[in-house]
Amino acid sequence: MLNTSIDFQKPKSSNCGDCELCTQTVENRRVRIQSEEIAAIESIIDSHILIEKNQTVYEAGATFQNLFTVHSGMFKSVYLTQQGDERIVDVFIPGQIMGFDGIHKGKYKTTVKAVSSGSYCVIPFYPLQELAHKHRDIQNRLMKMMSEKIIQFEISHSEYNAKQKLVSFIKDVSDLYYSRGFSANQFPFQISQRDLANYLGLAEETLSRVFSKLKKANILALADHQITIIDHDSFLEIID
Repeated sequence: MLNTSIDFQKPKSSNCGDCELCTQTVENRRVRIQSEEIAAIESIIDSHILIEKNQTVYEAGATFQNLFTVHSGMFKSVYLTQQGDERIVDVFIPGQIMGFDGIHKGKYKTTVKAVSSGSYCVIPFYPLQELAHKHRDIQNRLMKMMSEKIIQFEISHSEYNAKQKLVSFIKDVSDLYYSRGFSANQFPFQISQRDLANYLGLAEETLSRVFSKLKKANILALADHQITIIDHDSFLEIID
């Protein structure tokens, strides 16, 4: 559920503009769609809600009502195991949509928290569904995004070794930033090594060693919550 204890501030006029729902990919770049459908979507969106690190967007078990799109910062989706341990199942950066886990049974399966301070937009699902019935393009984009989530889940649980798991994840983040007009070789990376190890299913010490080896090989460096891919060709060879 939304954290109503936070005193959110909203600009008087703004829109998401670059989220997955309102853009299309042209030559690996996200391009804003100009159409009546997008204008209709923006009319139902609650835009640029501010949030601080560790605050909650919605909680597991809450009634599903909305999708959420990241405007700035980074977010993580977590659930508690039967042993009471927190397991990170997804990480989101600007432009990505959160909340699909609530559609199936009408309740969110995970809790989404802010990894860093940032902002997000609220997309009321049932008004969006009504728009999707009227506009086939909206319906097609929603179906595509949900199918991509299924594929992403399958890939993230593949038999990669530790180095490949890390590089594959960083490549996904790099591709997402690049698609939104940013550098593919240098970008924000606010997630802690502890959370990243949790997400990748690695020991924190193992992850730290992998980062050290990549830095020593002049392939990749992490400093001040920023990733720098030094040798892009060698970086890609790790997962090719």
